[in-house]
Amino acid sequence: MHSPPEPARERSEQRPASRKLVVVGLIAAVVAAGGLGSGGLLTAREGGSGSQTPPVAAEAGGGGTGDGSHLTLNAPVQNRPDMMGQMPMISPEHAVDMLRQTSYSIQQQAEILAALKRREIVLADMPMYDITGGNAVVNVQSLGLVQTVHLGAQPKSVILPIRIAGNVSITAAGDPGPTGIHAGAVFVPGPTPLPVLTRDTEIVIGVVVQ
Repeated sequence: MHSPPEPARERSEQRPASRKLVVVGLIAAVVAAGGLGSGGLLTAREGGSGSQTPPVAAEAGGGGTGDGSHLTLNAPVQNRPDMMGQMPMISPEHAVDMLRQTSYSIQQQAEILAALKRREIVLADMPMYDITGGNAVVNVQSLGLVQTVHLGAQPKSVILPIRIAGNVSITAAGDPGPTGIHAGAVFVPGPTPLPVLTRDTEIVIGVVVQ
């Protein structure tokens, strides 16, 4: 009498996909969700509506409140970024030094380093500059963390905790003046002018980390 066959076991280990395939798949997902819009929109959103996201569930790695002060590792990706950008990844061994250059608090830096150690996020560098040569100030948000960046004529590194793909939002810090803020960012292909930031508007960038 034959014994009943054992249930098929799920494979506990699968051959890891290459980073390139992951990135390509994520780009396709973002584009399919309307990431590029019609021709890749390069206009800032009015009213800051692009930053509104549904309530965030409890985090898988110890997480935050979604109030802009803690990592929100499972924050939903916004559907329609204004533009797309590729950013270089920062080596983990340089993470501590690079984070010290940011306006993140000591607690926030510790959260970022812990998530980085768990391989839940990576760090990306998005240098920004003031196209007019002025000293504009902007707020840059990624994974629920907001840092204030003082721009100048020369590109300044903006260190961002992010998944391999996600969204980064930029808003003016304070009064942008009657002509708005004319900022630029350095992506992998090169310097790129950003949409003009005026009062109550924001720029949402769909980011892929190389």
